Amino acid sequence: MDNQPTTASNVLGWMAQGGTFQKLRNISQSQLDEAYKVAFTQFNAGQYKDAVTIFRHLCLMNHTCHRYFLGLGMSLFELGRFDLAIASLSYAEKIEPKDPRASLVMGKSFKAMNQKTLALKSLSEAIFRAQKGVRWKSELHIAQRLFAALKNKR
Repeated sequence: MDNQPTTASNVLGWMAQGGTFQKLRNISQSQLDEAYKVAFTQFNAGQYKDAVTIFRHLCLMNHTCHRYFLGLGMSLFELGRFDLAIASLSYAEKIEPKDPRASLVMGKSFKAMNQKTLALKSLSEAIFRAQKGVRWKSELHIAQRLFAALKNKR
């Protein structure tokens, strides 16, 4: 971007207009994609602390990419850091309103924190989002099952 900020005082305004640290540091999307692959691999291998480190970096580089915040939130959830997971997932949910996964994991986080009302609200949102796309059948089934179980729990 040619009109990058030159002082710290105008970085926030620049970012509010679509600027990212990725652009500021001249990091290519392919570099971030490679880092994402590593983070995803670490997550799938159960190396959640390593995944968190990489996902945090990715979130800093591009605060507009929902999959980075989703990955961070899911990794934090697996580490039992439910409060931090919810914060990250809430942001991911706002960036991409069609994806039910953030709402689903937020519901699981609230459930783990014994906050039934918030869990039901998040799971209801996950169900609503998942019903809008054929791609989300698995997530829909999980959210419906968790919602019913939690609703019937006294």
